[in-house]
Amino acid sequence: LEELTSREVEVLNELAKGLSNKEIADTLNITEYTVKDHLKNILGKLRVADRTEAVTTAIHRGIIHL
Repeated sequence: LEELTSREVEVLNELAKGLSNKEIADTLNITEYTVKDHLKNILGKLRVADRTEAVTTAIHRGIIHL
């Protein structure tokens, strides 16, 4: 499996808080388009289908912690 970048982990952490793409973008000082791009990469690297599965998988693998 490919490793997530530090920015992708930051996006995942914000995603786990239940934030929308716009809220994640505002929090991390990036564009909403960039958030969507990171999410696409995260889904591919974790081999998951959606946001919820990405967060669940990341928690199970110890990538993020609540």
